[in-house]
Amino acid sequence: MIKSALTYLFILGSFAFGQCNLYGEVLNEEDDSPVAFASVFLMDDDTSFTLTDEFGRYNFENVTCGPKLIAVNSMGYKGFKEKINIKGNEFIFNISIIDTLKLGVVNVHADPDFSSRSMRTIEHMVLTHGKKTQLINVQDISGNKSTNNARELFATVPGLNIWESDGGGLQLGIGARGLSPNRTAHFNTRQNGYDISADALGYPETYYTPPAEAIQDIQMIRGAASLQFGPQFGGMLNFDLIKPSSKKFQYQGQHTYGGYNLFSTFNSVSGTLKKRFSYLLFYKYKQGDGWRDNSEFSQQNAYGLIKYNFTEKFFISAEYTYMSYLAQQAGGLTDALFEQNPQQSIRERNWFNVNWNLFSIHSNWEINSTTKIDAKIFKVIAARNALGNLDKISRLDDYLERDLIKGDFNNLGAELRFLKHYPIGKKMKGSLVTGARFYQGKTISQQGLADDGFDANFNFLNPNNLEGSDYTFPSNNYSAFAENMVRLTKKLWISGGLRYEYIQTIAEGQYRQINYHPLTNEVLFDTTFTENKSNQRNILLAGFGATYKISKHSSIYSNISQNYRGINFSDVRIVNPNQRVDENIQDEKGFNADLGFKKKTKKLQFDCSAFFLYYNNKIGVVNQKDSINEFYRLRTNIGNAYSTGVELYGEYIFQKTDSSKFKSTVFVNGSYVYARYGKSLEAAYSGKQIELVPPITVKTGIKIEVQKFTASLLATYVQQHYTDGTNAIFDPNAVAGIIPTYYVLDFNTGYKFSKNIELKAGINNLTNNKYFTRRASAYPGPGIIPSDGINFYITFGITL
Repeated sequence: MIKSALTYLFILGSFAFGQCNLYGEVLNEEDDSPVAFASVFLMDDDTSFTLTDEFGRYNFENVTCGPKLIAVNSMGYKGFKEKINIKGNEFIFNISIIDTLKLGVVNVHADPDFSSRSMRTIEHMVLTHGKKTQLINVQDISGNKSTNNARELFATVPGLNIWESDGGGLQLGIGARGLSPNRTAHFNTRQNGYDISADALGYPETYYTPPAEAIQDIQMIRGAASLQFGPQFGGMLNFDLIKPSSKKFQYQGQHTYGGYNLFSTFNSVSGTLKKRFSYLLFYKYKQGDGWRDNSEFSQQNAYGLIKYNFTEKFFISAEYTYMSYLAQQAGGLTDALFEQNPQQSIRERNWFNVNWNLFSIHSNWEINSTTKIDAKIFKVIAARNALGNLDKISRLDDYLERDLIKGDFNNLGAELRFLKHYPIGKKMKGSLVTGARFYQGKTISQQGLADDGFDANFNFLNPNNLEGSDYTFPSNNYSAFAENMVRLTKKLWISGGLRYEYIQTIAEGQYRQINYHPLTNEVLFDTTFTENKSNQRNILLAGFGATYKISKHSSIYSNISQNYRGINFSDVRIVNPNQRVDENIQDEKGFNADLGFKKKTKKLQFDCSAFFLYYNNKIGVVNQKDSINEFYRLRTNIGNAYSTGVELYGEYIFQKTDSSKFKSTVFVNGSYVYARYGKSLEAAYSGKQIELVPPITVKTGIKIEVQKFTASLLATYVQQHYTDGTNAIFDPNAVAGIIPTYYVLDFNTGYKFSKNIELKAGINNLTNNKYFTRRASAYPGPGIIPSDGINFYITFGITL
């Protein structure tokens, strides 16, 4: 009798305190659609937490059987709580919650803890699984936004080589892992998801950068972006602009005065009417004299957005962007002139002018919680004009006719993107992103002589008989991609994808070749050559990625993706006394690979990764001698090359409690890059360092917030590196040579008088260091382009 009672109690105790598994779905009560990423809490003496997946599924494994309280929270839905009694090995409990959007919209605003972060696995319609990514919250950056100071905007991104070509921030020049920073040409550069470069195929340089005051965040995906965005080695760079206010009307203004007569004013108005129609308009004007002689500039930016939400899950928007600027180019310096006085200029007749127009129509439809469609149509109508003396900087200006290069760009593109989440059995799931792209570009490039004056007169002397070249470069591109991510277990995800590209580039036009006697300057040869060339390519790129989730806060990621860079005819037919182009130049092919570990908690985040970038037939610039023993630069395929290294970013928040009045944030990013040429057609380059690759770059910063006051300090260190494949230390014309090691300090402060009024001030290059980041072979040089010395700014911000 006693033995039977003990057996009964043992079985009862095992049931009461045994382990059970709880499964279920969270659904929208109205249409039974799944609610993705809802927070599910299971409570008794302890509390367990999980998120629903893309299909609304949740599970708790190995929990104690018996009575529990389950709760669900999800933005836009009414909270849910209910007592349940878990029993059996697999207990299923489905939950329906009420969509509160039917009751009205609640807007929640919160300041992010970190100034940047890794992009989410699925960020809007972009699959970033396994990739090296970074999202910079520009609105939280302390820095001189009036001049688009790239050193401060990209301070948290490791491994970037930034060119500082002008103090006004008129152009952005960033490169990474051995890629030239020249106008960010190795990145697929976008605004709100559509292309903004001159010609994505024929002339992929970026002359337009949106004003920092108008940027919400900057999204960067390294080389593995080739599958979804195009074959560029650098990856994808997207400027996501600020969004319309939820109020009917809101004004925001930031007005800046700085050193050397810098004046900048940014003004925006936005609003939302009847919860469906949104609008945003901004205008920015900026002018200044520049830190160097002969470097004055003025710039205008304008932008307009209208958006209509037909339902909560379907909208159409239209955008227009305008930008123009006129800048005097101070030109380059020789090494001796730079050491003498980096502020001086020996070119006073050089000018640069840009006009940019961007149009876009965007539609997004969330069919249900597992299916989305996104479509964009965009157009670029733009022009740039470069005027001046392009002769070697080692020679004084002859005050003869100036060289004029004109470029007109007319491009049309369309992209369609489809996202689908789907289940695989009971526990596995997948996510598929697929899309197609159409792009048609047309570049007209002309080069000839302009007048011998000093003003910005962008007219040819002989428009019907140009002394340089006159070309039309049409291009066509059709592409399609698919990338699929599969969750194999709770911790392991894998992805793979393919991209097909059809590229056609055409060159139609003529160039003129004139040879002069070296002593008498008599014309020896004057002939015009006509060309009609076409180059078609069919390219298939593949990639693979994996992520292993070590814990709730940390994971290991890896990827490998192929890349491609096609040469374009617009590079070949520019007449430049400092640089020539090999007519047999070939396309570059290669791949990017990453292996990294990242972790993020409430107060700490870091991302440490190793990379390997391989080029086949890498294009570079080397020094050569002509028939009269004069040096010139030759752009050609130097040979195979690779770069490998480590990139590290870490950030920590010192704050006792969330309500503490004192908060301090410290970050550091650094990179070590080993970049070398392999087997080369010319033995002199084999094993040499790849040009434009600082072996070590380090940036570290600290930001302190005490109630309404903030202060920050940013330190930048860049190690010495070379500017050409021969690793030349000195060139009498200053277009080749070393970039010496340099460091820069930037200090910024701010005070919020109220939620509507703020005052900011700062000093750039606090220690007034004398340094430079580039040697130019053409505009804005040729020669050394000095970076700005010590400078200050004061910004008054107001919101109404």
